[in-house]
Amino acid sequence: MQSVLEVLDKCAAYFSAKGVPNPKFDAQMLLARALKCKRLELFLQFERPMSDSELSLFRDFARRRAKREPLQHILGEVEFFGLRLKCDRRALIPRPETEEMLDNIIKLRLCNSSSPAKILDLGTGSGAMALALAKHFPDSSVLAVDASDQALELARENAAVASIRNIEIRKSDWFENIDESFDLIVANPPYLNEIEISEAEPEVREFDPISALLSPDNGMRDLRKILGNAPKHLNCGGFLVCECGLGQAEKLSVEFSNFYGKIDTAKDLSHVERYIFCQAK
Repeated sequence: MQSVLEVLDKCAAYFSAKGVPNPKFDAQMLLARALKCKRLELFLQFERPMSDSELSLFRDFARRRAKREPLQHILGEVEFFGLRLKCDRRALIPRPETEEMLDNIIKLRLCNSSSPAKILDLGTGSGAMALALAKHFPDSSVLAVDASDQALELARENAAVASIRNIEIRKSDWFENIDESFDLIVANPPYLNEIEISEAEPEVREFDPISALLSPDNGMRDLRKILGNAPKHLNCGGFLVCECGLGQAEKLSVEFSNFYGKIDTAKDLSHVERYIFCQAK
């Protein structure tokens, strides 16, 4: 029988040969799931022989990952801003860059010594951003919208699992079914172009919903639609915060300078100008 360590080493080499990023970590995460333990607990049982049933389950996980199915889809969940969320093909996998955006938003609001009374999350997907904000601002009212029925279904499931009540989930194509005004509007819209999609990793290109990634007009159409319509839905002094693609935040800040009282941009941890902050007049 093969030991835990032997299986891990073989799987890491297999993943590496298949071009899987972080082969050792992914092998550890999948084996921990197969053994129903935490990843760090694997290091305490390296010599333990694995049963045939454990090996069979793990091999199925490994075959899927070798085909570049995302780790989060195989595990069925993702950690995001202190929440454990369901994760599958119905919506985009929440990214670290979006967690950085939330960090910026929270710092921004705390500097103003107040919580936003009403928050809107446009294109909520899995509900990750809306739920994180609803949890952090328990006295706020959060509206999460999306045009995809499948994404809305996943967002509702995540809201139920997280037991977060100060949130409403509604179908809307951006502002289409929204009449209210808000103190904070957030969005992580599609912002990639055709070339960027074709060059993306298989985990993104083949498993994320294309509607959550690709936007016409060189990735700018949805961002322009949001920035152009948001002023009608922002309370005085309210903020719109969007995640953007390469070079987009700078262009948008010039293009929409007359729509807002103030526009700033911010870099992510990779030093890409990733976020645009627009304050209503």
